Amino acid sequence: MSSLSLVFIWLDRRSGNLPGGNQKLKEKFRKLLSPIRQFDKPNSCLDSIELSLKDKCVFFLTSDSFADEEFLKKIASIPNIYRIYIYDQQGNGYQFDDANLIKKLGSERIIQFDEQLYKQILLDLIKIYSKESDQAGQGKQAKELLESAVKLINTIDDKDEDLQQLEKYLLTRIGYLK
Repeated sequence: MSSLSLVFIWLDRRSGNLPGGNQKLKEKFRKLLSPIRQFDKPNSCLDSIELSLKDKCVFFLTSDSFADEEFLKKIASIPNIYRIYIYDQQGNGYQFDDANLIKKLGSERIIQFDEQLYKQILLDLIKIYSKESDQAGQGKQAKELLESAVKLINTIDDKDEDLQQLEKYLLTRIGYLK
């Protein structure tokens, strides 16, 4: 999987260029994954994922207004959905029973604040790049994947200790590659 096979889907009633449409957050996300495909209707979003994004690894974000368990179970059942995030601005504290949904969502992906959401998506992307690097072996492709992961970390101005340690680890791995 290359970075070209990753796609970010954002389902939100305030999608687009409407006032309050989360433009600053979208600009930050474009540093991680571009393009961002935005939807404001669940059915058109679901159809797009099922029909035109079969060969993509999908990061799916929705807001409180579309965090219905039945709809999210449908999303989670799609094989190419890698992660599901809920931007929980209202602090609803969601609880779900579906095992597949829980696997793709997890409690760390129900997030109330922009910076936490950005960091979690970044960490999930780094996991993908690291895994792909492991599969690529010791060559140029492995090094490029790890370098891409380091570039993602560098999109954060104020790195916490965990990110600093992760960056050091990745740089050490890069140093051992040809």
